[in-house]
Amino acid sequence: MRRFVLLIFLVLAGCATQTATAPAPKSAKDLAPLGPCPPSSWKPDAPPPTASAKTSMVLLAVGEWARFGRQVTIYSVDKPPRTEQLGVKERDAPQRIGDYWAAVDKSLSGLNDVPWSAAFISWDIESAGVSRDLFCPDQRHTIYVERMVERAKKPGAVFIPHAPDGYVPRVGDLICSSRESSGTTLQNLNRGAGHCDIVVDVRPGEVDAIGGNVGDSVTRSVFPLDGAGFLSPISARPVFTVIENRLP
Repeated sequence: MRRFVLLIFLVLAGCATQTATAPAPKSAKDLAPLGPCPPSSWKPDAPPPTASAKTSMVLLAVGEWARFGRQVTIYSVDKPPRTEQLGVKERDAPQRIGDYWAAVDKSLSGLNDVPWSAAFISWDIESAGVSRDLFCPDQRHTIYVERMVERAKKPGAVFIPHAPDGYVPRVGDLICSSRESSGTTLQNLNRGAGHCDIVVDVRPGEVDAIGGNVGDSVTRSVFPLDGAGFLSPISARPVFTVIENRLP
């Protein structure tokens, strides 16, 4: 009996120790500054589609969406997201996803099971001809968003982050959400999990945005807008910023 009581005591003590030493959620104030954008020797495989970098971003995103079979996912305020058309999956296009990874100086493909959505956005913006002084590519969305926030404090910025309830999205903008309960917000840029899509169409009540690694494909997501044109909050995609695109 004494051994049994001792065993229970040790188990409870161990649980208490684990609880006490569990890491707290990340806070931006605990992170070191990112520093300057690192150099890269990567070059796009083709010139931008147009002289307008903003238009090129949109055309490149739409072109990749078509390449991957035009997958569409629709988000609603009060219903789970639904996919209306299935596209080409990452394992069926590993080389193309490898091209996205090359834009962030990584030798990976669609066979590595590593999230590639930020590599897709980086590839798109770089391929549109945007310089690293204006956009710093990264394999994580929240890292390049953090750099955008800092760059927006200086003259000549072209990507301006806004709170989603204070800015109406337009074609060429980025819609960015937190993932995996990361707690990332504009007030707490904690470099947690996130995701961004490029806006390609805006209609009354809806906005279409294309991103990579959504349902293991390049997907066109349809998000609801309220009567004033702002993004409606949806639990499946907790948007923390809409990034205004001021590129010509």
